[in-house]
Amino acid sequence: MTEVPKDLIDAVLRETLGPYGFDHSDVRADYDHDGEEALFIDAILKPNSDVEGKIYSAALGALSNALLERRDRRFPYLMLRHPDDEPAESPWPPRETAPS
Repeated sequence: MTEVPKDLIDAVLRETLGPYGFDHSDVRADYDHDGEEALFIDAILKPNSDVEGKIYSAALGALSNALLERRDRRFPYLMLRHPDDEPAESPWPPRETAPS
């Protein structure tokens, strides 16, 4: 599996979500439910931040486009995280090995 382009992901999220409280991201590369390589991205927001659906969609689209421009075909699964929310179990699949 190729490296995670964290610099690119952070730049895109700062541009698209920065005005709405983006703080930082946690990113990992893994395989999705279909066995395809994917990027699982948690965008951590500052307390009391609010991101509307259309802003989330724009951020996801910008991430996908930026990755494709770098010839990175992994799908970016984006989750917004609010630090003032109760901790929850991760929605991402457990870290797996390559499908057989």
